[in-house]
Amino acid sequence: MKKHPRFFHRPSLAAPESKITAAHSVQAASSVWTLFSLSASVGVAMIGLGIIWPIVPVYAVELGASGFQVGMIIASFNVAKVLTNPLCGKLSDKWGRKSFIVVGLLLYAVNSLLYISATSVTALILVRLFHGLTSVLVIPIAMALTADIAPDYHLGRFMGTLNMAIMLGMGIGPILGGIIRDYFGMEAAFLAMGGLALITCIGVVCFIPRRDHPTSLQHARPVMTITRIFRHRSVQGLFLLRFFTAAGQGSVYTFLPLLAVQIHLSSSQVGVILSTNIFLIAFLQRVFGTAADHLNPKLMIIAGTMITGISVFAMPAAEGFVKILILNVIMGIGNGIAMPAGFFITGKIGRTMGMGSTMGITDSGWSLGMIASPVLSGVIMDTLGLPYIFIVGGILITIGSVLVYFFLKDFQAI
Repeated sequence: MKKHPRFFHRPSLAAPESKITAAHSVQAASSVWTLFSLSASVGVAMIGLGIIWPIVPVYAVELGASGFQVGMIIASFNVAKVLTNPLCGKLSDKWGRKSFIVVGLLLYAVNSLLYISATSVTALILVRLFHGLTSVLVIPIAMALTADIAPDYHLGRFMGTLNMAIMLGMGIGPILGGIIRDYFGMEAAFLAMGGLALITCIGVVCFIPRRDHPTSLQHARPVMTITRIFRHRSVQGLFLLRFFTAAGQGSVYTFLPLLAVQIHLSSSQVGVILSTNIFLIAFLQRVFGTAADHLNPKLMIIAGTMITGISVFAMPAAEGFVKILILNVIMGIGNGIAMPAGFFITGKIGRTMGMGSTMGITDSGWSLGMIASPVLSGVIMDTLGLPYIFIVGGILITIGSVLVYFFLKDFQAI
């Protein structure tokens, strides 16, 4: 393979604009409208998912779940994602994206009723498994569609915009869910998730084009087996990156409230800390997604992941609200740098190997990490103590950045 003199080469924005035809101009406008519609729809859907995020553990305890069973209920969502993500992505490469997203959103609405009807721990685990299955029909497929429609010179911006909508939904949802539960009850929170999913489904049906064509012939979706895709060294690197990042960051999102108790922080202060973390990640997605279109995305991943790992590693040494908040701000900045660059590289690879399949495989790495995180963190807490959860978490995240350097050493975003 011919080596390029630069790791990352991209034409200036003026070059494609000077050669663009009227048809391409219309296509570009259509892509922007599709991105806006898709981002709005996915953002609303994620608000619905976020509404039940902090409620499910409480609901499980009300059904009589033990601590271990609560862990099983939470983990079952990601277990289903790991098992079905690559296959659903592969099928969307063959059959198109829109129908998968629509079916997934309709099943979200069904899920809301299933949560309410669950009367035992076993039933709730089954509902969570089904919910995990339906989730792979929405977010990973929406990401694949975004990468399909993005022009070469705006791939990072498009991916960053969609992920910004996802993160904003995740940040708004838990706050809204707490309010709904406090004033209207548990069932109302689940119904809110279903109602938002139906609204989103209508938006996708009305505003997302029936056929999601790539922006050029070189983006046509090839048919490639999942095994062959996973053998690709860069795909392996992205999978491992997302696994180690999720395994490390899960310690913060799960066990920070316990660390806060030790340093005498209030629940409202913990809420401010986590919300600041998530919203900062969200607002940086489009900024650094655009940067990935022009800079070296691999170095962005390494730098951002290292920043995140160091901030998590340092959390046990912080004392007081301000220091913990600053570390979470740093963690948010690190994620804001690394995440859009990672999706940019995934999109580039997906255009040659199958977008849905590639997105599904790398998202499975994240889901697997979120399964491993609570189990590993629980063992560490029982054997070494709470502070070591964050120390090990920081180390795991840093390992992910090192693996990116070796596995993506030959990647060239051209």
